[in-house]
Amino acid sequence: MSRIETRKYKGISNKVPRIFYNGLLVLFLLFLSLSLDPLVNRSSARETEETIKDERTVLGTGIIVGQNIDLARNEAISQAFLKAIEEYLVQRLGTDAMSANFQRLDDEILSQAKEGIRDYEIISEFITDKQFRVLLKVQLDKVALEKKLEGMELPGTDNIQTGILFMVSEKEKGHPTIYWWGNPSHQISLTQTELFLSQVFEEMGFRVINRSFFPPEESYDESMLDVNLTNEAAIKWGQLLSAQIILAGEADFQDGKSASVFFKAVKVKDGSIIAQGYREGIVENDLRDEHSASAMELAIKRWANDMIPNILQAVKPVQKDLNHLIVMIRGIKSYEEFLNFKEFLKTSSPQIKSVLERSINKEKIELSVDVKGDLKDLAENLLNHPKKPAPFEINYITDQTFELIIK
Repeated sequence: MSRIETRKYKGISNKVPRIFYNGLLVLFLLFLSLSLDPLVNRSSARETEETIKDERTVLGTGIIVGQNIDLARNEAISQAFLKAIEEYLVQRLGTDAMSANFQRLDDEILSQAKEGIRDYEIISEFITDKQFRVLLKVQLDKVALEKKLEGMELPGTDNIQTGILFMVSEKEKGHPTIYWWGNPSHQISLTQTELFLSQVFEEMGFRVINRSFFPPEESYDESMLDVNLTNEAAIKWGQLLSAQIILAGEADFQDGKSASVFFKAVKVKDGSIIAQGYREGIVENDLRDEHSASAMELAIKRWANDMIPNILQAVKPVQKDLNHLIVMIRGIKSYEEFLNFKEFLKTSSPQIKSVLERSINKEKIELSVDVKGDLKDLAENLLNHPKKPAPFEINYITDQTFELIIK
């Protein structure tokens, strides 16, 4: 394999680089600079409120057909984009919700994977006689992806775990205050307070955010580094690390027998404080069993017992008033005609939230449709729609099922 000069390509709009040929055998190796871009000015951290970044390293492969290297390279990059989006959706939704909504996710997000990519950088690429392989650092546009997911109102996602990020300082007399966000690039071990909190919240079904998972080249404004976080600064951290709840405050080890905590839970979406309070923990016995709770454990458990019900109530999903209807289409003459009708159903009314295939055979195609409203309203809207792909009539079967018969 021949080695060529190191180059760097960055940005979705960049042109495909020239590929070198050597007779019938194409030998190619490209190394990219691994240096990171210089840190932007601190004021650019405010962009966190508008664009949440998520960087992933992914591999893509393109098949070389007829020695068309450029086409194979573009295919490899597109495949890498798709892998990055797939990884994000599985982590964001979980396996069950991903499986239950796979077709809609494929139609509306995966098939348009490039729209969820904010930027990318090629780390390395090479070709064999049959394949073009590329290693990319991909930066997702999580704001765009979250807006799509929110607009889809996917059924079966009500039980997605709520992500909580602990931004709690730890104080002890005679020692400096410990807090991890003061110098984010220098990660410290989890404190006792964080360990106790993780145990309590995980037992209650929350997903504890790994505070070390953020881009090392990220920049922060001064408010995000202060030990006493404002709600606005806490929200920026929540957006950066994809948390729904920030637990902020301080834990104070007053002496060996007593401790106190003052925590507030901030909802990242709207900045509201959904739980807030001060609790103490006191150990009565001078000689405690090694399995008995410490003063800090007691303080945290007392806070959690009183406040977690408020947090759970605040993050409880709003119940969607959706009806699950069955639409059977008869008289379809071609697959293209079916796709036209399916697209017609998806776009004919804002009340229709999803259209999924249940079964396909020569006689009929059966679709599952989630709609805000009842069956007769849906049928009436379809019959009177000005842009029907073909004339049809509707027969009612049950209060949840009708036939759409193409004339």
